[in-house]
Amino acid sequence: MEGRRMAATLALGIDVGGTRIAFGLVGPDGSTRAVEVHALIGRGDAVVDQLVAVARTRLALHDVTHVGVAVPGPVDATAGLVLSALTLGWRELPLADRLRTALGRDVLLSNDGHAAAWAEHRFGAGRGRDTVLVSVGTGIGGGAVLAGRVVEGHRALGGGWGHLPLVAGGRACTCGAAGCWEQYASGTALITEARRSWNARTTCGEQVLAAAENGDRRAAEVVTTVSGHLAHGLTILGACLGPHEIVLGGELGCDPRLARHVRHALADRGTHPTRTAVTTTPAELGTRAGLVGAADLARA
Repeated sequence: MEGRRMAATLALGIDVGGTRIAFGLVGPDGSTRAVEVHALIGRGDAVVDQLVAVARTRLALHDVTHVGVAVPGPVDATAGLVLSALTLGWRELPLADRLRTALGRDVLLSNDGHAAAWAEHRFGAGRGRDTVLVSVGTGIGGGAVLAGRVVEGHRALGGGWGHLPLVAGGRACTCGAAGCWEQYASGTALITEARRSWNARTTCGEQVLAAAENGDRRAAEVVTTVSGHLAHGLTILGACLGPHEIVLGGELGCDPRLARHVRHALADRGTHPTRTAVTTTPAELGTRAGLVGAADLARA
């Protein structure tokens, strides 16, 4: 009986990314079990069909009443709509209703950055405090939890840190604007800078960080430049939101080599009584944050 009561507290979390979908059962304490990661198959309706097929296998084995789904784009959680997730071929998609009908469970949608920020606030590096999460990977995303609530903003666009206008008239961005933060401080930016000034064959940020650690001067200069841009944006967020600290997540943001350079860049900016001193801490939940946050929000 005790085991069944415990099972009933589980929620199914689903984190839909640009290339993969993660599924996992999440307990009320943020613990996870039966986590599976599947390569994304197709776009559009094919992704919905894949979500349903895998979720059904999980629900057949476990007593779960709530399903939370994190998606990479703005959502209308009340209406259950994915407003735009272009990498998945979704626009104005009533995903919650489609999953609710197919699975027979309550379904809540959330933006993936918001879900990850909520997870770090509830169970991770920002536990019990106002939490600002900056996720640095191919681009830059994240979210904020202030006074115990996710800051969603209009059309759930809050937390789109990557599109802060960092450089006036700067590099063109995929969003259609120019000078966005992620064009200067993301994994893509690290590769772009490296190809421009160091090694035209660079294919990933890991190569640049490793070369810098091994004493390559030009690679170190690239890392210093990108870290400086990252610190610049973090300072802006600190001034606007005044968090206790900023949680750095994402594959690149959690890399201790980059984090060390960012801390140095922040220290070089100094402090002033009228300005919030920005400190960073690594995310604790890693790639599980999206599904943990989505499940916990669905159960709330």
